[in-house]
Amino acid sequence: MCGIVGIFSYADRLKTWPKDGLDFMLNQITHRGPDDKGMHIEDGLFLGHTRLAVIDLSPTGHQPMMTGDKKYIVSYNGEIYNFRQIRNELEHKNYKFRSQSDTEVLLYAWQEWREACLEKIDGIFAFAIYDRNAKELFLVRDHLGVKPLFYTMHHGQIVFASELMALFGPLNPCPDVEGKDLDTYFTFNYLPSPRTGLKGVSQLSPGCILSVNRHGESLKHYWKPIYKTDIAQRACEQTERFKELLSSSVKTQLVSDAPLGLFLSGGLDSYSVALSSVETGHHPETFTLGFDDKNFSEVAAAEQYSEYLGITNESTMFVWNENEIYSTLGAMSELLADASCFPLYQLSRCARKRVTVALAGDGGDELLAGYDTYKAGEITPFIRMLPDVFKRSLRGIARWFPSDNRRYGLRMVVDRLLDAADEGYGRDHASFRRIFSPAIKKRLYTPDFYKATAQLDPLGEYASLLKEVPADRSYLTARQHADLIFHLPSILAKVDRMSMANSLEVRVPLLSRQMIEFCINLPDNAKRSRGKGKHILREAISGKIPRGSLSRPKAGFLPPVDKWFRVAGPMNRVFDDHLYRAKSSIDWLNWKEVEKIWEEHRKGKIEAGFILLGILQFINWSQQCKIRA
Repeated sequence: MCGIVGIFSYADRLKTWPKDGLDFMLNQITHRGPDDKGMHIEDGLFLGHTRLAVIDLSPTGHQPMMTGDKKYIVSYNGEIYNFRQIRNELEHKNYKFRSQSDTEVLLYAWQEWREACLEKIDGIFAFAIYDRNAKELFLVRDHLGVKPLFYTMHHGQIVFASELMALFGPLNPCPDVEGKDLDTYFTFNYLPSPRTGLKGVSQLSPGCILSVNRHGESLKHYWKPIYKTDIAQRACEQTERFKELLSSSVKTQLVSDAPLGLFLSGGLDSYSVALSSVETGHHPETFTLGFDDKNFSEVAAAEQYSEYLGITNESTMFVWNENEIYSTLGAMSELLADASCFPLYQLSRCARKRVTVALAGDGGDELLAGYDTYKAGEITPFIRMLPDVFKRSLRGIARWFPSDNRRYGLRMVVDRLLDAADEGYGRDHASFRRIFSPAIKKRLYTPDFYKATAQLDPLGEYASLLKEVPADRSYLTARQHADLIFHLPSILAKVDRMSMANSLEVRVPLLSRQMIEFCINLPDNAKRSRGKGKHILREAISGKIPRGSLSRPKAGFLPPVDKWFRVAGPMNRVFDDHLYRAKSSIDWLNWKEVEKIWEEHRKGKIEAGFILLGILQFINWSQQCKIRA
């Protein structure tokens, strides 16, 4: 993996930029590629690259890289797992290669097939490729957005980068905040593409190509989920095919010239990746992070897995102090407030001491309906049928439930179930992701901000994605589709930012294009059975996992957020410090009400840990923006 930055002046082809400004841009992404650094500068164009050497560790993999005829030049972040097969095909077409890198394969594949080459590529990527003859720039992002790409266009030029804050500096001041985006952020604690929270700044959406030339820009999708009309019904055939795809995806993604390991939790997804690795003859070292609170720690389960598979596992304990919080916040440079950023940052740092690449089990919950929200969605229609007086009584009773500092407190669960039922069909699923309810928004937004956003409907945007699924498909499939498009990219962003902040590449075998296209077309009973998700995965690994593991309750990699903002400790001190600075410099929230929410939470009257985390990251992000303004 790597980092890319660049500027293309499509209006003024002779434009140049000060070298110190270009250096500043490139230096913002050095952590993404500490092994090498490169620039290509010509009239109207700057391409920059920082390299994390994984395939072909020699200098021949240096970027930006140009074709032999000097027609195309690329700055590329990613991995093409099947690059050797594509290379063989290109060699039969008389292409000559100077390196063993996948970068050069991408470069010549584009020259041969243009954007049709994306149908051949199995990988994760974000790249900029420039046609020097046509004076046209192409920005491309992988099918699910595993790798990031941000851009802004103004004054006849486009500026792009692997990370949001790398766009801004001496050459390009940070623009104003976009209030509409903020409302979406506070609704979910993340922003779906193309939003970024800044005016005129976008994320390139997954599965998209943006082309830019003197005539302007053109954006189009090259990939979207395809729902077939013929769904295989024989369970044994489905399971065997799933096994084949899992094995193939893992084996393909084990290719690396640098040391490679695995993230291992107590869950089934990461275990299935580890199992497939062992079955293909690889025995990678695994890495696990635990918490002092045993209710949140999965170390024991992960160590049981590693012992069963005969592989080495290194466990590390989560360190909770102000230095660690500020280090993680420094890497959280966009509107994304995921509590698991904090442990993931430390796990990535631990793994990077031994490996350059790590495989992870992300994506299984979306593909195979593993989230508890899918189960909750089966309950809300019945709650909706209850008399209003009974639902009001339930809310009142829930207020008396003691705060237990679990991942999701019982009061929160009751409130979310009732809120979802009130939202109605379609919107109920989206509401499970909501952080700021309408009542919280009215309380915490300033009057002007509340008035300006009153007619917006982020929940409706999420719910509208359910309609993209063919009418003959189930409600479960429709909800999974919405999560795949709207929610999953935020998880992938968290994984990318925290791992690359530590110069670690993370791959996600469960989200290979072939696996996605197979799983989205499975019937419901292959995904959920007897109230449990991931049925086909359970069948695939049955008999190959320690006894009792298949019935272990789902845990996830989520720390005790509510507890963080209750007990005296470093998070409260950090939040207090941020709140103090925000009062005099940020206008969007009513800070007196924020303080009241925090006090109510500390006293156990409400469960607002996720709300407070969203506010903390908003302040942190706002301060980073001001530095680059």
